[in-house]
Amino acid sequence: MSDLREEHAAREADGWAAFRVALDRIPRERWEEPGVLPGWSVKDMLWHVAGWLDACVETLDAIRDGRYEEEDWSDEQTDARNAEFAEQARAMDVDAVWSGLLDARERVLRRWAELPELDEHAIEDFAGETHEHYEEHLPDLERFAG
Repeated sequence: MSDLREEHAAREADGWAAFRVALDRIPRERWEEPGVLPGWSVKDMLWHVAGWLDACVETLDAIRDGRYEEEDWSDEQTDARNAEFAEQARAMDVDAVWSGLLDARERVLRRWAELPELDEHAIEDFAGETHEHYEEHLPDLERFAG
């Protein structure tokens, strides 16, 4: 399993690097402009990513503590959670969103490294909320950057 841990950590690092390259092409002065996604600014999207990273930390903690229970999220629940993240972001300044995203990433990487054992749920959640999520939003950032 350590090979899988390292593989996904490397994929996270690569995905994050590409995400950052695209993000760095967008001046911070534009992070509050709508349009990166319908109705969302870059700031909203970044807080959305941070929110799902924090949710992954909660999942990894539950797996570690033996209290994990698989949940099936409906599209409506996911949409509601995403709307909640966007609403939170709108009340925050750009620096708070950025530092919150960096903190959330640091927490999820630490939990991933410390998790005593990996199971399919840990792998699926980590991949889905890190490198797969960065890859999902990379084209949005690239398009918005122009």
